[in-house]
Amino acid sequence: MIARVKYSKGEEVKYVGHLDSMRTFVRCIKRTCIPIKYSNGFNPRVQISFALPLGVGVTSDSEYFDLEIEKKMNETLLVGELNSVLPTGFRAQKVTFVENKKSLMSLVKEAVCEIKLEGNFDFEKVKELFEKDEIMLEKESKSKKGNQEINLKNYIIDIDFDENESKIIVHSTAGSVNNMNPQFVIQAIEKYVGKIEDYEIHRKELILN
Repeated sequence: MIARVKYSKGEEVKYVGHLDSMRTFVRCIKRTCIPIKYSNGFNPRVQISFALPLGVGVTSDSEYFDLEIEKKMNETLLVGELNSVLPTGFRAQKVTFVENKKSLMSLVKEAVCEIKLEGNFDFEKVKELFEKDEIMLEKESKSKKGNQEINLKNYIIDIDFDENESKIIVHSTAGSVNNMNPQFVIQAIEKYVGKIEDYEIHRKELILN
């Protein structure tokens, strides 16, 4: 039985990296009454997997992990058990039980992120930039082929602007195949419009297939 947990990551823990976040959840889960399923072998491990990693400094309302458990338990009780041990900033929101054996990462298809810009810049020029059919960027790659040039617009499904709040809401592709890092939006603005003094990124929704 797999318990799919949706959780949030707030301001208090936005500088906690992905690996440290994973370790935090594993340690906390072991302190609950949740009937955890462990791996076999000499060094049993909690059977847990996370969806798309969240960048350092980014907050979110929509993160997921899959936890294998021995038997189904009440959803409200499971959420309550998690929230009773999680540190401030992490909060379990809901749980659903699934039979799907596909990896959680493979189910991630899209994401919606809110980017708030700060400083002196021309917001109209930012809007004009994203009206173009092509926004070419250099994407860093760890492969031997080196960096590659991409068209950022190929990753953007929809984009909205809140000029009063200097916010950009980007609905983009996400996951292991065509993942758009929201930092690409900042890179594009700084390349084609001008330097951004500061910004905040918040993942509003992670969409699973």
